Amino acid sequence: MVLNNQRYVDLGLGTQRVKCRVHDNFKLIVIADKKTVCERFPTPLVNRLEKHFLNMSSVVSEQGNRISEQLRKWVEEFSIVKGFEDIDSFKEGGTFIGYQEDTCISIVFHVIKQMYPNNHKLDKAEVVNVISVCKSELLKMVATDAVFRLKNSLLAIHSDVNELIEQYFNLRITSLVEYLERMVAIQRRNETGVHLTLATTHSRLLTDRDVVEFKQRLCEVKDKVEIASLSLQQFQTEQEYTREIQVFLRKEPGASNKTVLLVQCERGEDNAKLIACARHLVEDELKERKREEAIYISNEINIFIVFLILLNRQSYGTKFASYCGGDWNTVHIDDIRSLEYTGMLPMSFVIGKQIYELFEGYQPDTKTFPTHLVCQKMKFTNCIQNAASRLQDQNGSEERTYDRVRDILNILQDIHYSDTFTELLCQRLAK
Repeated sequence: MVLNNQRYVDLGLGTQRVKCRVHDNFKLIVIADKKTVCERFPTPLVNRLEKHFLNMSSVVSEQGNRISEQLRKWVEEFSIVKGFEDIDSFKEGGTFIGYQEDTCISIVFHVIKQMYPNNHKLDKAEVVNVISVCKSELLKMVATDAVFRLKNSLLAIHSDVNELIEQYFNLRITSLVEYLERMVAIQRRNETGVHLTLATTHSRLLTDRDVVEFKQRLCEVKDKVEIASLSLQQFQTEQEYTREIQVFLRKEPGASNKTVLLVQCERGEDNAKLIACARHLVEDELKERKREEAIYISNEINIFIVFLILLNRQSYGTKFASYCGGDWNTVHIDDIRSLEYTGMLPMSFVIGKQIYELFEGYQPDTKTFPTHLVCQKMKFTNCIQNAASRLQDQNGSEERTYDRVRDILNILQDIHYSDTFTELLCQRLAK
């Protein structure tokens, strides 16, 4: 409204409203999700606003959009299994964790911006390079079970997927500690001196004990590594969370120190907005620290911030987007604990084999597993409760189930009988 040649707007907070004077050139821009606008915004408000629909395709060149379409087709063929086209888990969202409609075009936009910042028209060789890098970024988001289905996918009809499978296992991160070991060994530094990662997983999040074990492993790679862990759900307000980030960033490690901050969040599919808000707050603090020159500057990256997001295996179709772009690295880790902790066999060994073949003839690397028996015992110990619960006694006694689990676990831990029992059990399963 205009009063005495001055412009005013109504500012409302709950039931309270106040008229606020604004500049003559004042413009109000409302940014909201299309679905939110259609379902929650009052119709009179929507009608009064000038409406524009924005998406990534409007900020990418025509050539970038064509590359994005090629990637979308590749992602679709990678995901869909012949004869199971209607199964949701065999579609893009169930194959590429955190995949959204604009994921491909977002990756194309950031890759081109990073590789060719002068915005020139790409030649054929440059287009091939961009597509190759984009596929590598997408492979980091792939769930391992999707690779097992790859030879039966639509992509396998006209392409040799063996090379793609090999590339996946070369890029694949088997555990969070392996990823951190790679990161703390990085010598080059980027613009902010901070390495940012968003990692998704289906396994349970880390406990305090896990964090201590991770620190011990990382200290073997790089001296004096400090690890801090926090959960997004532990904060009641944005201010509390921001204060923790500020304290972490203001630390000044010694010349050889590395500091790692693990930010964990459960139910990522239900907390997509919370996670996005937390990421942006980290970015804002980094910009603020850069202006104040409060971040310790050296020739190495000394600060590592990892968002560890737990997702339900049926999380496809939600609004959670794992690819962030910019300075953020995106990676999916099926099980964040190391193989020697879980007793799992390497996926590169498992692929293409029958179940009985997994219990015969495999001698793991002695640096990773002390012996084959230790590996199998850990595997049996981890699954025995679930397996025993599937057995049904004729009298329906629950005590018998408890006794069965206890007896088997005791045998597996017995120093005299555990090896013999494990060997016999492997032989039976192999038959």
